[in-house]
Amino acid sequence: MATKGDLYQQARSVDGKDFDDWVQLVQNTLQLNDRGQQCLTLLRQLCVFVSVTKYSRNLAPTLYALLQNVVLEPEQGPPRIRLMASCILRELCPSDNIAVKDFNPPVEESNIPYMLPVLLAQTNGRGRISQLALEIFRWLTETGYEEELCLVALSSLYAICSHKRALEKFSEDHFRALNLQMMGWLKQANCSSAQMPSSSIFSAGGKKQMFPVKEIDGSVSQNLFTLLSIGGYYSSDQLLNIHVFSFLRRWTLVTHMMRVGVAPSPAPDYKDMERSVSCQSRDGFRSTSVTSAFNVAGSLGLQSSLSNPLSSIPNPLPATPLGGTTQQTPMASLVGRARQQLREAVVQYCLRVLDQCERKPPKTAEDDLALACLYECIAILDVQCTVHRGLLSAVFPTCKKMYTRWAQDSAVIPNLLLVMVKFLVRHSDSEVFDMQAPFENIFGRVLGSQFANFSFAFDTVDYLLENQEALCRHSTAIFTRFFPNFLKILAWAPVTYVTEFLQLLPSFISTSTALEVLHSLLDLPCLAAILQVQQLCQDGSTKPVYACCMAAFQETSNKLLFRHYLRLESGRGDTIDRLGLLHQLLGDLSQHPRVNGAAEITPLLLRVYFQTVLYGRDAGVISQVVGAVLERSTLLFAIPAFQEGIKRVFAEQLLEFFKTYPNLVVDFHRDVREHLSNLRTLATGGEPLYLHLAWAVGTYTHICYNPQCTSNITLEFFEVMYIYPQTHIHTLIHTHTHTLIHICTHTHTHSDCTPSANRL
Repeated sequence: MATKGDLYQQARSVDGKDFDDWVQLVQNTLQLNDRGQQCLTLLRQLCVFVSVTKYSRNLAPTLYALLQNVVLEPEQGPPRIRLMASCILRELCPSDNIAVKDFNPPVEESNIPYMLPVLLAQTNGRGRISQLALEIFRWLTETGYEEELCLVALSSLYAICSHKRALEKFSEDHFRALNLQMMGWLKQANCSSAQMPSSSIFSAGGKKQMFPVKEIDGSVSQNLFTLLSIGGYYSSDQLLNIHVFSFLRRWTLVTHMMRVGVAPSPAPDYKDMERSVSCQSRDGFRSTSVTSAFNVAGSLGLQSSLSNPLSSIPNPLPATPLGGTTQQTPMASLVGRARQQLREAVVQYCLRVLDQCERKPPKTAEDDLALACLYECIAILDVQCTVHRGLLSAVFPTCKKMYTRWAQDSAVIPNLLLVMVKFLVRHSDSEVFDMQAPFENIFGRVLGSQFANFSFAFDTVDYLLENQEALCRHSTAIFTRFFPNFLKILAWAPVTYVTEFLQLLPSFISTSTALEVLHSLLDLPCLAAILQVQQLCQDGSTKPVYACCMAAFQETSNKLLFRHYLRLESGRGDTIDRLGLLHQLLGDLSQHPRVNGAAEITPLLLRVYFQTVLYGRDAGVISQVVGAVLERSTLLFAIPAFQEGIKRVFAEQLLEFFKTYPNLVVDFHRDVREHLSNLRTLATGGEPLYLHLAWAVGTYTHICYNPQCTSNITLEFFEVMYIYPQTHIHTLIHTHTHTLIHICTHTHTHSDCTPSANRL
């Protein structure tokens, strides 16, 4: 039996003359008066053909016209055929062959469900989107329209309101009327519900019997209807109540940004935001700016696609009329009053939902609805309190109480705790609240056990990126303290989060953590292997290929070794003396896809790390890093491509260090001499590193670069280079001539021995 993937592959292969013949068959069928099951089947297959490929399918202009006629004219066929025609046109958008003027409002109400999806997908119609928004407003606010139409209209307004031109023709009266309408739908939904319609022949006829809706714990609801109220059959006004709740957060964001003069955008790019504020750690180490990290990531061909709607909201400002003036006209006063009434209704509604969740807190995956509602309520309250700070006194205590109650409950979904922490940290400056404990809980205990939860990991990385600047300034030192836990997310899904961690990495580095971060990056494949072994042990895996690794992980004598890599916070010991043993224990996992993924991204991370350290220009840090690089060049996990890539980065960066600080060659003369005299350094791509060190010795071993350079040090270097077999030297020079040319052409000449201004 063919799988879905096989069918899609077959559909993609239909092209050229075969596809043209199919289009002609569909066209001939649509031109017939009888449009039955055969026509529906052909339209379904055509919809598959145009939707399974990223390339545009070319249809005959006549077929475009026929499909538009089917969508706009009820007599053209049954609803299913009209719906399929709408789906095909939506998949073909944007297209010059689809005339938006044919869909101009006003239109028949029965055509709206078929017409709106095409309008929303047709980007060529953006010039008319403001007119469409006005028509949607009329459907929502004027009397005489069915509530089913209002449901469709509200969903459509949600889809288009973030476009910068959608609401440009809205007046203050439009916003006032719509705010009041949404307030009514939130507060006036019926608290009774009919039973589900029964198809039994013994069911009683006549008037439907109404029953009060229930709470999620089964008790009868005595208060405001919400989307967590449980009923048998929801009426249209109750469905509108639910739709409005889903619409609130985006509507608040868009209208507030318009009010303060910021163009709304559904997905602002980080590159378009002003985020060039340096991250200063408490101990004074000057890390690279966020903008610098973005530039490094861009130079590596990587871009970010995450966005933060709240980052586009300026600090709370006085509410101003949408016209951009601060003059309080009578209409502006009415608009402000309507906005305040909606805000009060929203807060009342959200607090009601929070109270419902208090009756039965969502703790399992089966409570998806309650979890989603609670998550959205906290997010809505966060937006409302960001826009209007006066709400904090009523909202903050409730959210703080909920977090305190659920913080230590291991059964609570971690995403829920994170959204609460987001709210608390955003508003902790206005309300006295110590964020030390919440940060330790969410980024320590919770993340340490939930890093493999893809949803929670994504939300965590997203939050760190959105608030990177603020967290760098926070007194709890989030990045420098919990980076071992953050790196677990990267080690578990290395390819997924490489772009984000290239931006976060500079924030991990301080005077106290620079060396630990370097070792953690070099051991990233080991961390990925350890996390994989831990998962295998928890799952009770019996795969014989990993049996030795699992036995070593469970061995009591190795507990401290593995515990170091699974630590929750930084500053917890050093295991460099046992690296050889660790590499041996994890050898069976060297070909695991997760481990190889971590190995592939490590050189990219190291480049950002070294650029950050060079930018910091801290004498102690640079001295520690150079020593660690020389030491770790022969202590790398046994993946040949990984070792070669790391040593290539080491060679390039050591050359940069020595060019900037020439006196380091003499300061580390013992380590450099040992490295040059050890033939193991040439294994697995070590030749460029050896050549760079040899060049640095020949160039900077002079008293003019370091007064401590004695004749004994020069003689020791000479003996090491002389003793090395000449045949190996000739082979090195012949094999790496391009490397030597690169060194010579990218290095300043030293015709005189003027001491360097960058001496440490």
